[in-house]
Amino acid sequence: MVFTIFSFYISYAHCQQYRDDQDSSYYKTYRSMLTARAYFSRKYTLLGFTPPEPIPNFKYRATTSLNIGIGATYHSISLNVGVGIAKFNPNEEKGNTRYLDMQGHFYTRKWSLDLLGEFYKGYYLSPEGMAAPPGKDYYTRPDIGLSLMGFAFYRVLNEKKFSYPAGLLQNEWQKKSAGSVLIGGEIYYGAIYGDSTLVPTTVDPDLSYDAINKFHFLSFGPGIGYAYTFVYKEHFFLLGSATLNLALRYSKEISSSTGQYINRVEFRPNYIVHAGAGYNGNEWSLSVLWVDTELFKKGKGPEYNYNIGVGNYRLIYARRFHLGGKTKKMLDPIPVIIGQ
Repeated sequence: MVFTIFSFYISYAHCQQYRDDQDSSYYKTYRSMLTARAYFSRKYTLLGFTPPEPIPNFKYRATTSLNIGIGATYHSISLNVGVGIAKFNPNEEKGNTRYLDMQGHFYTRKWSLDLLGEFYKGYYLSPEGMAAPPGKDYYTRPDIGLSLMGFAFYRVLNEKKFSYPAGLLQNEWQKKSAGSVLIGGEIYYGAIYGDSTLVPTTVDPDLSYDAINKFHFLSFGPGIGYAYTFVYKEHFFLLGSATLNLALRYSKEISSSTGQYINRVEFRPNYIVHAGAGYNGNEWSLSVLWVDTELFKKGKGPEYNYNIGVGNYRLIYARRFHLGGKTKKMLDPIPVIIGQ
């Protein structure tokens, strides 16, 4: 069941900065035009477990819907509205996930901001067949849930030549290859929980004996990364961006049945990847985009680790329109309101 059907993106910058700081030979902006888009997207959230050998790695995955949507960007404000397509939703053998997913990805000339508000309940175990009961393809856990909140912010140091919005918002056009170092930081709070042990007894009898059914954590720290857009013949592009965050993390594993808990303080890395590819021109663009956030945590014992993966895939067709008459007059207050 899907509870969110829209996403709202706002980015801010003073228009004088946009004119003075931009090298127009590298990218072109369309902020005074209306950029309309149609898209397909799918969001995902997974809980990964890496136990010591010989126990195999396994993941809990959510059943999320394929969405179709429309949206528009004018100056620095974007609005996207999407709905799930029932025909392409996961099969019932994987269970039913109830979720509220509030991923927000904001891109200005100088900043990248990723916001996460993830509230999921109901997962199935991957790979197929692991711990599955007789006659079933998947082991399902409708009681397992995830709550995750946090954000990552990174400063683009080469904003004169490199444009994040060109590859990810479609309201600019990167005409020549360019890249930029990114510096910033991240902070997250999260909890994984279930009615009983998170690890199936048939997968790891030793750990399931401890009956750990809750995992809480708080992490924060600085990060650094790099983003680059390769452009071929002005129109075809490949965008890649990766940041590495060295996080100070406090975590607690809890067994509700025994009352025992384990506290841990450590440094662990996180990373975020933005990737895209497609065609961009003066009037329209077609692109496929992927955003992925990976958070890593240490569990019971020296070799037991958790990870949370959050992201989305999106296929986008965008077209730009000149505004005139009543439409332009109606939208004219927007630059004034946001300081442009």
